[in-house]
Amino acid sequence: MLFLFSFCCYGQEIDVIENYKGKSFLNSIDISKLTKDCEKTDNFWHITNTEREEILERCPINQMASYFDNLYEIIRNNIVIYDVNDLKLTINKKIYNKTVNNKIYPVKELNLSIFHKGNFKDKIILANSSYDVEGYYWLSNQYYYISPSKDVYLLLVKDIDTSVKPIFWKHYQIDEKDLQFQLKELLIDEGYKYQITYPDQFKILEGSLETSKFQINKLKTCYQEEYSTSCSIDSYRYYHDLLSQKTISLKDKKTNLNESIDEIDKQINKICLSIAAPNYYYETEGFTYNITKCLVEQINKKIDQTLLSLK
Repeated sequence: MLFLFSFCCYGQEIDVIENYKGKSFLNSIDISKLTKDCEKTDNFWHITNTEREEILERCPINQMASYFDNLYEIIRNNIVIYDVNDLKLTINKKIYNKTVNNKIYPVKELNLSIFHKGNFKDKIILANSSYDVEGYYWLSNQYYYISPSKDVYLLLVKDIDTSVKPIFWKHYQIDEKDLQFQLKELLIDEGYKYQITYPDQFKILEGSLETSKFQINKLKTCYQEEYSTSCSIDSYRYYHDLLSQKTISLKDKKTNLNESIDEIDKQINKICLSIAAPNYYYETEGFTYNITKCLVEQINKKIDQTLLSLK
């Protein structure tokens, strides 16, 4: 199964200054292939230089890294990349230290901001790069592409065991009416894969209850142990399957409740997907926990309503 995501919108195009558009490769990502192409072999440091170069060249992230390194150098502070009909887009550079798990990491960051008639309206983190000064490796890097169709694509990757691994992919759309960055899609890939299409679609992309390492009794108590994310994912699967069964049972009994599981999912998802999406790699675990916890709570409420209807 290929996890390939792309998006296109229609309307008036924008012409961002060429040097600051980012890399168009990011508007359509096959996460599984990208992970495979950017994984180094176990014997990476024991093969020839030529063989190592071939492995590094296979990873498209390695090919575009220098482009973004150069951006951090040429952007001194603020730069205007688009200014037409009272709509202005600017990129701002920040350099600061961030503390994570009692360790300090130097961070370089680019923010993309919307201005209308000179007034600030909204901003997102466009790119960032953090470095582990003790381990001498890049902890995480975020790359971007701003398309002519007013879409902004972000890819956050992390160094794991000498390989570059995608963590999340985001798709924003610049809404010229509301003057906001609207998050349209989010893909999380950190030991588990799921996709969110806003405002009301949530889909786990890999695995099943049959392959879960957790017993049913454990799945019922996952949320008593915060941040056990694999348990959270499987707990959602368990309760969602249970809700599906109850929904089918209602239809078989020809009750007055005729909602399909898809309709119920949209209602439930819309409530929980209002939770703010992660901006950094260390926020994905907490985000997954909060999203699945909310979904399970809403599903259980619906199950209780369904059981009352069956009596």
